[in-house]
Amino acid sequence: MTVPIQIPAHPSETLRPSTLIAEGLLNPRGLCLQADGSLLLAEAGSGLPDQPFSGRVSRLQPDPHRLGAYLPGELLAQGFRAMNMQARMLRDEIMGLSDIACGDGRCLASQTDYVAGSKLLDLQCSPPEPVFHSRGNLNALCYHPTRRSWLAVKPDTNQLVEFSSGQDEHVLVQLPELEQGQEAVPVTLVYEPETDAVLISLFSGELHGDPARKGIDFADKAGQVIRVHPASGQIDVVIRGLQLPTGLALRPNGNLLVLELCSHLQQPLPPEWNGEPLHGGFTRFTGRLLSCNLQTAQVAVLARGLDTPSNLCLLQDAVLVSEGMGLAGRPLPTPDNNVVPLSGRLRRVQL
Repeated sequence: MTVPIQIPAHPSETLRPSTLIAEGLLNPRGLCLQADGSLLLAEAGSGLPDQPFSGRVSRLQPDPHRLGAYLPGELLAQGFRAMNMQARMLRDEIMGLSDIACGDGRCLASQTDYVAGSKLLDLQCSPPEPVFHSRGNLNALCYHPTRRSWLAVKPDTNQLVEFSSGQDEHVLVQLPELEQGQEAVPVTLVYEPETDAVLISLFSGELHGDPARKGIDFADKAGQVIRVHPASGQIDVVIRGLQLPTGLALRPNGNLLVLELCSHLQQPLPPEWNGEPLHGGFTRFTGRLLSCNLQTAQVAVLARGLDTPSNLCLLQDAVLVSEGMGLAGRPLPTPDNNVVPLSGRLRRVQL
């Protein structure tokens, strides 16, 4: 059994050039690269009370005149429910459309909907049609080529689940609690061809030990990446010591890219919050992109200062990062003591 990589307190930095390729988005989440170079993008929605159905799917085409840039998105589908979880979680979390994955000749999107029921939607249909149904929070999604099935993680029940044609949702693995008794809370998963397993990022749930810290009572650097073998249910810890890991992307050279949402937690959004600039649980503009060599255990920071990054999409020579979680337009404090409106965006980081 391999020894887990421990994220050092001060990993080396090899910061890469980055550019914003889209702004003004409504909680951008999953991105999926298409064969023609275009991108499919899921946006969870604005979270605003007067826009309950603001979730949407767009296609972004490469700009033929600017290398690494994209044209404004073309709307493919809209009207998906967006749910602001602030009242329940006291944090900036908007749920709805969460991910897009392609496999077996089709592209599916995962949608969390606590009212009408969660589902996987076939994007080849217009409007997209549900092909699988589920209860609870359907987060990241991937296609497993040897099982010829779709795998998803469920952060509210801490499960790895499988969807196969003609069959109901099947729980493959129930993830155990972490060291301090907190829930595992899986966020993202990626297929690992070398092992036929999936790598899953574990956010690490609230401790619920201090009522005064409700919404931000998280253990420091308790996040992990685990390897789960769907056939046996075996779980191995691959990386420890992450701070609220979200997106994952596995490079062809075997290096694993990992997003950390923020450096620490502060300023939850209480029920009586009236719109003043607060971080909203997650310290804004402190997220990082890490590169972890799974063979040598070397860790490097490729980008920092990211605003609540959630998803990754690997390109041939770069990686795309979804940023900007929360209630669209609300005032955010910045590291230089200014205030800016919350806005979703996509960042391209050169590799």
